[in-house]
Amino acid sequence: MAVAPTSPQLEAHYDQFIAELTALTRKYGIAIQSVGGVILADAPGEFRNVTYRADISSGDLYPEFPDS
Repeated sequence: MAVAPTSPQLEAHYDQFIAELTALTRKYGIAIQSVGGVILADAPGEFRNVTYRADISSGDLYPEFPDS
């Protein structure tokens, strides 16, 4: 998983993700505040098995990346 550098394709995927995240926020009334908390995949399929651990009482949201 890389943080930088980016490529035009990765930047396009990031912009698409933000557009869909905005739609989800508007649909469900839940917004995410993150500073430096973005993880970028080296390859599109790298996160195919990712899940999230979420704690509504604390507002914490953590991605979990299985080894397989």
